[in-house]
Amino acid sequence: MEAPFKVGGVVVPPYFADRVRDLDVLGRSARNLDQHFLILAPRRFGKTSLLLNLHRYLDDEKSLLVPYVNFRDVAGPEDIYRLMSRALLEEIERKQRLKGIWTKFRTVFGEGMLRAMRSLEGLGGEVGEWGKVYLRFREHEIDDKELLRAAFSFPKRVASEHRVGVAFLLDEFQEVAGFDGYLFSVLKKEMDQSGDVRYFFTGSSLGSIKEIFLRENAPLYLMVTRYRLGPLPRDEAMKFLKERFSSGRLDVDMEAIEHLYSLTDGIPFYLQKLGLILFQRTLIEKLASVDEKDVDAAFEQMLAELDGEFEVRWLHKFSRLQRRILRTLAKIEALGVTRVASRLGMKPSDISSSLARMRETMVVEKGNSGYRIVDAVFSRWIRSL
Repeated sequence: MEAPFKVGGVVVPPYFADRVRDLDVLGRSARNLDQHFLILAPRRFGKTSLLLNLHRYLDDEKSLLVPYVNFRDVAGPEDIYRLMSRALLEEIERKQRLKGIWTKFRTVFGEGMLRAMRSLEGLGGEVGEWGKVYLRFREHEIDDKELLRAAFSFPKRVASEHRVGVAFLLDEFQEVAGFDGYLFSVLKKEMDQSGDVRYFFTGSSLGSIKEIFLRENAPLYLMVTRYRLGPLPRDEAMKFLKERFSSGRLDVDMEAIEHLYSLTDGIPFYLQKLGLILFQRTLIEKLASVDEKDVDAAFEQMLAELDGEFEVRWLHKFSRLQRRILRTLAKIEALGVTRVASRLGMKPSDISSSLARMRETMVVEKGNSGYRIVDAVFSRWIRSL
């Protein structure tokens, strides 16, 4: 029997929990081309899956190209040019049914000059001209900066020539935080004069993202609308879990489903992983039904499987003081800085910078009631130490 849950990698329907509101908000904005977005969330909240499902959500919009690039794969300007060109040209092929554009264009990256020029002449228009920019780069006639200008100016030209809008999805954009600042100058200029192009950025390191978008002296300050991606809403998660358990022919009572949600706090990765472990245990143990005790047993198994990863993170990502703070927050959620400091026998000023650093890496967040650990499963693991 096919497993009803999927762990790791990109999640698409029926394994994708719909995130109806998120897709509606972002999809409406992409259709209207009304603003640039910065989507913020920690790891395991499903940013990449959301972007790729936004791509699917907008598939019927023939006059809107929705190219996707993951910036984890980017090491420099040449990679940016390659990945953005491929994503955009494949979207033109798919949406406008113009076959062979990418196949002809890719000759500029490896074929001889004569064959590459012939392929580009066959393409013509802005696409052909864009390819010639890279040939000039190959011949050392232009430098990295001019290549970057070409990479970020091309979407606007394509939009104009093909009479379409472009919603460019740029995933894990914090990976370019350490790049030459010229990249952001180029991008700012294009975002200022974006025409029918809008950018949707994601980031999982608030510290790096701040350096690009959120500080007053940041190069792209006030250029984007911030959108915080949270855990799955309870009603949406419950509906998803019931559908998935039903597809796996699992008899799971409502109390067990509620308990599963509370243990994971609605974080998509953990919902999927805990659901998958439950499914596997029912097959191995030949359980007729699943109750809260079974969920607890599966959760303990999940913690055991994540133990090595969490331990490395605990020992190598946090200072001794940060670990003491996290232990305190794992025991009592939503404490203000004064109460955390008091429990540690310290002054608030002694721990404020450590808390600030953990907020920037999205390990903790501050709400109306105080600080809490964002990852509920990691918090439960800390509590067990």
